[in-house]
Amino acid sequence: MPTAPSRRLIENWLPINEISVEGIRERAAASALPPINWLHVWWARRPLASSRAAVAASMLNSDADQSDFYDLMGTYAGIHYDAQEIAAAKAADSKIEGYANRRAFTHNLTPAEAHWFQQNLAVANPLVLDVTAGGGSIPFEAGRLGLHTIANELNPVAALILRATCQWPQQYGNALPTAYQEVSARFQKRVKELLDGVYPLSIPLLDSERPEKISRIVRHQRNVWAFLWCRTIQCPYCHREIPLSPNWRLAGKVSGIKLLPEPEQGICNFQVVTTTDDQSPGTVKKGIATCPYPDCGTTTPKGYVASEAQAGRMGQRLYCVIYRDQYWTRNKNGKESARPKTVRTFKVARPIDGDMAPIQARLSKLQLQWDAANILPNETIDPGDKTDTPLQYGMPRWRCMFNPRQQLAHGYCVQVFRELVDADKAAGDLTEIRKAAWCYVAMALDKLFDYNSLLSTWIPDDGSVGHTFDSHDFGIKWSYAEMAVAIEGLGLEWAAKDMGNCIKELVNMSGHPEPNLDNGALIQSEEPAAAILAPPSGVVSGPAQDLDLPTGSVDAIVFDPPYHNNVNYAELSDFFYVWLKRTAGYIFPEYFQPYLTDKVNEAVANLSRVREQARGGGKAAGRLATEDYQDKMAAIFRECRRVIKPNGIMTVMFTHKSTAAWDAVTIALIEAGFCVTRTWPIKTEAENALNISGKAAARSTILLVCRPQERNPAPQPWHIVESRIVRAVQEDIPRLQSYGLSPVDLYLAAFGPALQVISENWGAERAVANPNRLGDEFAVTPGDALEVARREVIAHRTREISERWADGAVDALTRFYILAQDGAGAAVIPFDEANLFARAMGVDLTGPEARRILTKQGDKVTLKPAQDRMAENLISEQRPAQTLLDQAHTAIALTHRQGSAAAQEWLQMQGYPPQSPEFKGTLEALLRVARPNHPDLAAGSSLWQFLYADPTPRPQQGVLLATADDS
Repeated sequence: MPTAPSRRLIENWLPINEISVEGIRERAAASALPPINWLHVWWARRPLASSRAAVAASMLNSDADQSDFYDLMGTYAGIHYDAQEIAAAKAADSKIEGYANRRAFTHNLTPAEAHWFQQNLAVANPLVLDVTAGGGSIPFEAGRLGLHTIANELNPVAALILRATCQWPQQYGNALPTAYQEVSARFQKRVKELLDGVYPLSIPLLDSERPEKISRIVRHQRNVWAFLWCRTIQCPYCHREIPLSPNWRLAGKVSGIKLLPEPEQGICNFQVVTTTDDQSPGTVKKGIATCPYPDCGTTTPKGYVASEAQAGRMGQRLYCVIYRDQYWTRNKNGKESARPKTVRTFKVARPIDGDMAPIQARLSKLQLQWDAANILPNETIDPGDKTDTPLQYGMPRWRCMFNPRQQLAHGYCVQVFRELVDADKAAGDLTEIRKAAWCYVAMALDKLFDYNSLLSTWIPDDGSVGHTFDSHDFGIKWSYAEMAVAIEGLGLEWAAKDMGNCIKELVNMSGHPEPNLDNGALIQSEEPAAAILAPPSGVVSGPAQDLDLPTGSVDAIVFDPPYHNNVNYAELSDFFYVWLKRTAGYIFPEYFQPYLTDKVNEAVANLSRVREQARGGGKAAGRLATEDYQDKMAAIFRECRRVIKPNGIMTVMFTHKSTAAWDAVTIALIEAGFCVTRTWPIKTEAENALNISGKAAARSTILLVCRPQERNPAPQPWHIVESRIVRAVQEDIPRLQSYGLSPVDLYLAAFGPALQVISENWGAERAVANPNRLGDEFAVTPGDALEVARREVIAHRTREISERWADGAVDALTRFYILAQDGAGAAVIPFDEANLFARAMGVDLTGPEARRILTKQGDKVTLKPAQDRMAENLISEQRPAQTLLDQAHTAIALTHRQGSAAAQEWLQMQGYPPQSPEFKGTLEALLRVARPNHPDLAAGSSLWQFLYADPTPRPQQGVLLATADDS
């Protein structure tokens, strides 16, 4: 008989509070992110802290010492994160013990820690695999632990990132920064020579512009920082030029632009102003423009702006030039200061600044030569979920995402890159390390292109240029910022220097010892290097469904799969692929042979790939996209099952609020032959993070710990499995609550015990058919288990809101409304999420009763407050209430209109005693789930105090549902 696999630490214990804190700290400061985050753009990277924890705990024996594990992580037991406590400490200029310590991701293993880790591994010389390695957090941390690692990635852009992150720093160590500096310096020098005259000369500093606060000025230097452009269209009514911008802010909330319309000339001039009142309002919102001329002022028809862009009639105007003024002053001893004081200056653009005619002429002169050499990216932009926007606004090819001057500057960069690589080849200098160095130059150029496109913006609050991917799409930017590429300290020089610093940090974090003086002291390590350095991670580029690995060869698989429809990696990465094809592809052509990235084998739920099929086959595109995702994930998990050893372990990081996404992943996982043995929720976002603040967003990543397992030949019937799921979830809720999870994270974490039970009993069938299931109505899916888990969390949350309400005879519609309000407040909710939630309480959201409490628009629903329901005559004092919600809502609406006494009189006349547990519990629950800005909160509070003379129940902010605008 086969030996039972040794139990791992992650199956018994994991310090998720401490790991969560480190994950939050790691992402909290944009200015101090790990180097892999600013090496190159990649989407949805996991924190290094949670990645190291997942890998280490998956490889350690279950009896490994917990205090040593904290040392390995670079943290200590008991560290916690409390936003209010941290804010109070900052206000008091004090520090919280532990939280002010160096962040865990900076910790390199000491020789003692490396030795302890090797001695406590569950298997000797293990091989770790990440099948969808993406941005490289998992293989990078596996390498730092000294483990032999293979990173697989379908996307060639990510494959190059992986080599730059996990392979070359380990392979070449401190020789790598030196090699990069050599080629980068040559490259910058040659590009700057070619860019001579491309950017306007600085204008002189006027005496009136000398800053009063800077005295004793010795000398001054003014350089162009950036150019601010706005798109333009012709007004369809007055036929004058409309400059497009959503706002005209320049700095903070004060400095901005005032439009000076010239009706007879048909254009607007611009003026820099320093007060909010003087700033002009935006001229475009949601694709609809407003004419700024006083005698017109009309708005354009829907779709007009896009149609003008597609017809090639959208223009652009340079309206502001941003300068960097540097002042060297004389100190008290009469010596010139070593460092200048820097001041940002905004000036209205001169005609010469925005004159693109010479640039266009220079570009045209190079066109034949560059077309023959394939210098600029002329590939067409494929229609897709994310690429539809640039196509809609007249950008059919990737080079169209850049203005003529950007095309010229970037084209020179590609030309010089190839010339210098060819020179290295001819001289016999293109060694393997020199190839790596040139690829880092290519990635530095990607950084430049990312911050210098038609989708780059000026960020007034930060006073900086924002990059193309400020969100996971290609959203149109009506006004954009253009970098001055050839200016000292900015543009190309900034991108190259940033990359150089990143390489040094990657080498240091990979555990290499400090270089001796003969090699040049490039960096000073704060800690000793690891005693055991792993071989460089192997990077494989290909579909995760077909790995070039022997069967049963991998000890552990740790990976972070694509999250259903969260990110369309291939569509987004084409922006970089078309440039890397011309730079890094000149060195590693095997990565960049295809026309664009592979979107057919990519495991994401991409609606654009199935729309035609959906129209022809009669199925909704969303369902087809989910089926496609599920099929691809099933193939990936089957391949994982093939390559993993019988005693191996697989840890999957997954985050998604959609039950459909969980169903797709878990069906694929279980049917591939894996069993879930443990789950852990790890927080990865701070409570006040901008992308989740005030939203029903998941703050946690769920770790699914799995083992390969033979299928149970005789599964228990569904009613027994269901009872086991109920018991498992109920027993696990106290443990989960001890981690301080938000309600949405509690709901997600409760999926874990449910999935464990269902995976152990895969193949269970119902005794009674499920009328809601198409096809095999007797089948049981992970979705059934998740619905049971959701139901148990709902029951638990109901008691947390109000024991009185939970114990009362409450109708299903009232219970749904209050718990949905608890989940999303007044927010818009995706219909699918609300419907799954309603099903757990026996409510049909498509029926006439549901239409009395919510509004459905497309795939979204909004819960109606009491005042809106009375205004729409859905409730009225002239007719009896149909539900407890109707009773409470009518009383609240009457309180708002006529006062609490009128509401009490109505309740008594209708025979609804205010003191009844059902009514009082319902009103209490409504108040507890109301958000501070809810339109019913004030009237409901007044009614409560009038009826009961008790303190108003304190709202309990809970979030169980996804808001529709939250991805």
